[in-house]
Amino acid sequence: MGGKAVVISGTPGVGKTSVALRISEVLGGKYLNLSDFVLSNNLYTQYDSETGSFVIDEGRLKKVLNDLIRTSEGYVVIDSHYGEIVDDELIFKIVVLRLDPRVLYKRLVSKGWSGRKLLDNLESELVGVCTYNALREHSRSKVCEVDVTGKELSEVVDEVLKLINGTAKCEVGIDWLGNEEVIKEVLNILDLGNSNSSHMP
Repeated sequence: MGGKAVVISGTPGVGKTSVALRISEVLGGKYLNLSDFVLSNNLYTQYDSETGSFVIDEGRLKKVLNDLIRTSEGYVVIDSHYGEIVDDELIFKIVVLRLDPRVLYKRLVSKGWSGRKLLDNLESELVGVCTYNALREHSRSKVCEVDVTGKELSEVVDEVLKLINGTAKCEVGIDWLGNEEVIKEVLNILDLGNSNSSHMP
């Protein structure tokens, strides 16, 4: 049996790794951190010092990753904010974890994030970039969102498992832009951050 890819996606800092590891344990599947996979297999073209990240070689990554999924038994649980790179025919579900951007900001700062990398990821969560990318590459029926704000790991894992086994409805619709308080606070953070960046030598 070919592998079924269950992608746990979301902006960095939302808790993908903890959720994906637990899901892979419950399903008895293979866990794969896509960033680690890229590095260990040299599937990148260069290092971007401004964003502090490697630029992936999408063509090579797709081939190696899709071959791995096709030849795997059972589920392959992929932990990545760019899991939409998997071929649609190999995707079982893409679950995008969403987190209140104000909570995400505090979490990333506590991890030592700063500068452009911090602001870009905060903005990405605000506008739902991971969900947008998933919907652009895959059918809507395969893309689900889970709001993880204020929830324990066990609660999130339970929600994700229900989406996988079909006992919960797979849908998208989390809209931070529809919350005036969120927009006001996050835009203030972004404005302040951009202002500070513009004054840096």
